[in-house]
Amino acid sequence: MTIRSKYLGTRTVLAAAGLFGLWVAPASADVFTEAQAAAGKQSYATQCAMCHGDALLGPNAPALVGTEVMQNFDTAQGMYSYIAAAMPPQAPGALDEEVYVNIMAYILEANGAVAGDTELTADPALLSAIKLAEVTAGSGAAPAADGAPAPVETDVPQAYTWGQTLPSILPSAPEAQEPAVPQAYTWGQTLPTVN
Repeated sequence: MTIRSKYLGTRTVLAAAGLFGLWVAPASADVFTEAQAAAGKQSYATQCAMCHGDALLGPNAPALVGTEVMQNFDTAQGMYSYIAAAMPPQAPGALDEEVYVNIMAYILEANGAVAGDTELTADPALLSAIKLAEVTAGSGAAPAADGAPAPVETDVPQAYTWGQTLPSILPSAPEAQEPAVPQAYTWGQTLPTVN
């Protein structure tokens, strides 16, 4: 009985180790082509660099490189859907799908992912399967001379800060006088005019 228990115990441990090994194995980084990343770099330069900087480090918008960025979005679908819906801020969602996909490939490459033979597409199932932290493992912002990641000084406009009011670029108007009667009490009535 002890031989059988030992045999079953060994098989169980080996099976568990095999499953664990499969579970923690990083996803293949072969999720975009070099041509896509190169096209994405060109599109990034014309559509994104004015805010996110040439090196994807800001200073007028959040950095697009580093482990924090990759962990915040979790999957490529999370990042892609945000970029395709909200960027560029002056014309959200106005770029072609291929342009957004190529920019996504460039961002992945800038974060250490390696190009391969598989083309990146906007397919939600494919993008959801790409775990950003795994594909870009070991990457981050360019290291400083001492090997530590270089600190990034950014002055992020409130437009990129969730839940904050936006600053106005227009000169502030003089304060309007409060109406003597609250608007809620004048529903359906003609309001007096000021001449």
